[in-house]
Amino acid sequence: MSISLTALLLIGLTLALWIYTLIFLHSVMMERNLLRKLAYQDPVTGLFNRNALELFWKRSNGKEAFAIMYLDLDGFKAINDTYGHQIGDKLLRRVSDHLLQVTNSHQKAFRIGGDEFLLIMKDYDADQVTVLAELLLQKISVPYNIQGINLQVTGSIGITMHPSPKKPLPSLLKEADIAMYQAKGMGRNRYAVYQRIKQRPNVRSYGTARVIKFAAGFRKKTKIQSIQQMAAL
Repeated sequence: MSISLTALLLIGLTLALWIYTLIFLHSVMMERNLLRKLAYQDPVTGLFNRNALELFWKRSNGKEAFAIMYLDLDGFKAINDTYGHQIGDKLLRRVSDHLLQVTNSHQKAFRIGGDEFLLIMKDYDADQVTVLAELLLQKISVPYNIQGINLQVTGSIGITMHPSPKKPLPSLLKEADIAMYQAKGMGRNRYAVYQRIKQRPNVRSYGTARVIKFAAGFRKKTKIQSIQQMAAL
């Protein structure tokens, strides 16, 4: 029995509708993935940003123990001021590549400020943490050639390690910040472990105001999210 022209048109329209729907859904998914990438990825370095850090901590806090490395670049501001943001951004990208090389399912890298980075390690071994810090310092201190300009920076790393998963992120950041400035005070291109220096007299953080500001923002956002979750119940 032959198929009528009307039936053929209906079949064609149905197929066209299905194709359009699939294309539309694919477009929506692509746009959603792009927005998520923009929300949680630093555009300069490709690392996770502060939003990603807060989401990561919200999902992980209270479940696992962490070691945190707080990395600050030595001499970056002078380079950025001398050669401009374009060169500075490319240098940040090159440095971040070293961090990306060591990330895996147990190690996450974040850019939280201009030349400030975090590396968070789950299920860590204390010796492994310090060995990784030494490796990163060696990698970061290698000479860079960017658009024909020879550049060199070093890093100062502050480390805090906690077998207990209950400590809040702002407290851990403050400890890592204190250790990082201790490393700078020791001559830079070094790392310091908070647990090893906390008993020393006159140990303080010169960057505490910066950490307090970030911690306050983190607590405020967490409080808002908690209120929204309670309202949704």
